[in-house]
Amino acid sequence: MRLLLLSLLASLSLVSAVPTTRDAEEYDYVVVGSGAGGGPLACRLARNGYKTLLIEAGGNPTGNVNVSVPGYQAVVTQDPTLRWDIFVNHYQDQNRAKRDPKYTYEVGPYQYHVGPNPPPGAKELGILYPRASGLGGCITHNALIWILPHKSDWNDIATLTGDNSWAATNMNQYLDRVNEWLPHAPTDPTILLRDLPLAQHLLGGASAIGVGPAPLDAIPQLANLLLQSPNNRLNPARDSAEGYFQIPLIQKFGSRVGVLEYITRTVEEGFPLTVQTDTFVTKITFDKSSEKPKANGVEFLQGEYLYRASPLHRPGYGRRGSVTAKKEVIISAGTFNTVQLLKLSGIGGKDELQRFDIPVVKDLPGVGTNMMDRYEIPVNVKHPKDFSILDGCTFDLKDHDKCLKQWQSNPYILGARGAYGTNGLAAAMAKRSDFATTSDIDLYVFGGPINFQGYFPYWGDFAVRDHQHFSWYTLKAHTKNHAGTVELRSKDPLDPPLINFNYFDTGTTAGGADKLDVSAIVQAIRMSRQALSDYNAYKILGGTEFVEENPGPEMQTDEQLETYIKDRAWGHHASCSCPIGPEDDPMAVLDSEFRVRGVDNLRVVDASIFPKIPGIFIQSAIFMASEKAADVIMAANKEESQ
Repeated sequence: MRLLLLSLLASLSLVSAVPTTRDAEEYDYVVVGSGAGGGPLACRLARNGYKTLLIEAGGNPTGNVNVSVPGYQAVVTQDPTLRWDIFVNHYQDQNRAKRDPKYTYEVGPYQYHVGPNPPPGAKELGILYPRASGLGGCITHNALIWILPHKSDWNDIATLTGDNSWAATNMNQYLDRVNEWLPHAPTDPTILLRDLPLAQHLLGGASAIGVGPAPLDAIPQLANLLLQSPNNRLNPARDSAEGYFQIPLIQKFGSRVGVLEYITRTVEEGFPLTVQTDTFVTKITFDKSSEKPKANGVEFLQGEYLYRASPLHRPGYGRRGSVTAKKEVIISAGTFNTVQLLKLSGIGGKDELQRFDIPVVKDLPGVGTNMMDRYEIPVNVKHPKDFSILDGCTFDLKDHDKCLKQWQSNPYILGARGAYGTNGLAAAMAKRSDFATTSDIDLYVFGGPINFQGYFPYWGDFAVRDHQHFSWYTLKAHTKNHAGTVELRSKDPLDPPLINFNYFDTGTTAGGADKLDVSAIVQAIRMSRQALSDYNAYKILGGTEFVEENPGPEMQTDEQLETYIKDRAWGHHASCSCPIGPEDDPMAVLDSEFRVRGVDNLRVVDASIFPKIPGIFIQSAIFMASEKAADVIMAANKEESQ
């Protein structure tokens, strides 16, 4: 019986892999990827009457509570129906990479060992870089943080390309468009009244940045401080404004919202948007009858969990198909997968393509280079008592999860939905480091009741397995390292690519770039420690003593802290791997209108397009670029039609 079943399964796998005929339906635009770049773009095109196909590798997570609860930000990254386990190298020297306790090995299919002393035969993987599949892309599992780009992010592109439409003054209109469909609001500060020792930590942060109130007036003044937004568009000096700010989130009434809901509304309102989920695009097709290749569609595999990064991957599965685009193909598959798809389709450095016997459509050596990211690092402390705000929070969707019941049962009034109505981060210190090379803020230091040490398999379970930890953790913006690469691992489209970030001294070192980055992060760690010290000024609120676990009290000198940072830092805003650039730059992949150089009817719109990593948090910049791309594409279509 078992042999018969295996034979039947093998037959079904073979049948599902037989190519189907070309999709008879033709679309104006085919958009590959439904995240921050592709989702808004496809909606905007459809809302302007263009017949648009939006293709997404994952399924539709509507109804999955994990994508709705802000407090489940860690939980949703572990959801096997949504997650892709991508492993990357911070350093190509694996002995150095293994100094990070988050270094991960595979001990069985999608079974992992984290840290030193792996069992015999364990396969080296690297550092987990969580990615999401599913409608809405990584917006369905991100930290919801909504901080606007800096003016320099746009003005630098305008200067680089000579295209003034990228100037910050012009880009404001695209922020207005995003605001039409994307709700965002800060965490309700009244929730802090439930946990005065937690408020005490946040007051320590306010004191460390120089705005700490008097202890006897601490709570009302903290509430006032948390009304200060980092997104004040009326402040001409916003980009350089140091201070203590609330953390705006993409949420509505204490529920996560984003691209998924926008796509859903666009379809429900009858606009000509077709959404095709569980469809993994394997190749861009070209009409090569003229001198310049012209993108005219894509080939794909249909089926659930096709990519090998999915823990639910099933080998030998997927039904082949293809679709035609009358006007253009737009790739929005993200910093890693856009590069992979371009290269598999014959667009990339010819030496790499020829190694894999991929016919060269266009030799573009910049594809998969210039990759950038933030650096993040924590200071973690542990108290002898739990934070009361987390009482009953089990983060597991089970009946005993009292915080989930509170979130489900209450309106968003005066913090009534409880801890799950927030991502856990209420405030941040914003600082221009002593090592910044522009006037822009380059450090954000966040605080929350969580043991956050970065990403590794089931990091979320680890982060909340007790309620006694508090973390101040640093995000270093405007980093200078652009030495990251994305290369093919094989010519199999279901094989994740080889990703090297080349951190610190193994990356960009010209002008002391690596030293400037690490020195700024050392300064931020000292700010975090100052906040922990100033916590003691507010003992009236009842907080307890704590023990610093990371970096640990033995780490005091700059050299010691630099080693800690280089060994343990991580990032989660990978970008810039298909950069926009001027015509005379041989490493520029795109022109200022998102067009892939050397071919027609093909554009890229996602995090990979930026020449330099923008601002503090990247999703707002991608949304704005997506709205701009819609304008550019529609203007080109009108011009062609005249």
